[in-house]
Amino acid sequence: MSDLKDKIVMAIGCGTPDGQVNNGFAAAKAFLAAGAKVCIVDRDTVALDHAQAALAGTGTGPGGSHATGNLLGEAEPGADLDSRVTTVVADVGDEASLSAAFDHCASSLGEPTVLHYNVGIVVNGGLDTLETAAFAKALDINLTGAFAAMQQALPYMRRAGGGSIITVSSVGGMRYMGYDYPAYAASKAGLIELTKVVGAQYAAEGIRANSIAPGLIETPLIHNSISGHYDSVEDMLSARHALSPTGKMGQPEDIAKLAVFLASDDSSYINSTLIPVDGGLVHFAGTPKT
Repeated sequence: MSDLKDKIVMAIGCGTPDGQVNNGFAAAKAFLAAGAKVCIVDRDTVALDHAQAALAGTGTGPGGSHATGNLLGEAEPGADLDSRVTTVVADVGDEASLSAAFDHCASSLGEPTVLHYNVGIVVNGGLDTLETAAFAKALDINLTGAFAAMQQALPYMRRAGGGSIITVSSVGGMRYMGYDYPAYAASKAGLIELTKVVGAQYAAEGIRANSIAPGLIETPLIHNSISGHYDSVEDMLSARHALSPTGKMGQPEDIAKLAVFLASDDSSYINSTLIPVDGGLVHFAGTPKT
């Protein structure tokens, strides 16, 4: 695993509701395991409390199993955890709270040189049912929030002489996935291009920006936002496993491993690109939804 011992990470949207391991928390833990200092940001105080408890080894996931299960093989956050992690409540739609979160990171851990933006909501409904206000909400959180976070990160990265911006988009921003969520698709497509443009524009200053596009990943989000498209949760899981060219969905640690690499100097010449983590789904000729 890449070495992040000199990195300070703003991990936005990386709390863990109910102690479950989602893409955001998996990434936060992976950054810590690689040696980084990490400021975990979320708008949900409970999610931050659960993240702290899980990292300390006292949190439990669904069914009572520990949410601190070793996500990355032998790597664990380390004994000096208390000095390398802090949490702060912030809403990406509130510039004042977002600015305060960056200030908190800088005063508690040091000026951030890595931004990991893992915020996203799913707004269901097509042209015949979705109100424009709901469409705008998806854009505000998934896209405009990322722009605001990048704005906040820029001065810190400039002072450091460089940095890495990592956004979590979706293969849903690359192709039609069979779900009734054009607002989500549009916001994630916009996030992909925003990330590429920012990476190109600020490359000469040593600032890179890349996007990770998760495919069929087994996270709490699919249970909350997608299971209603199926007759049962079991049907959803079976169908999504079958849709992957590999025969099974990915896991949050698959996203986390790439996030660590993109945060590190090992990826210093990788910029303005989109990397799907999807088992080949984007190039798969099969039907995207059954």
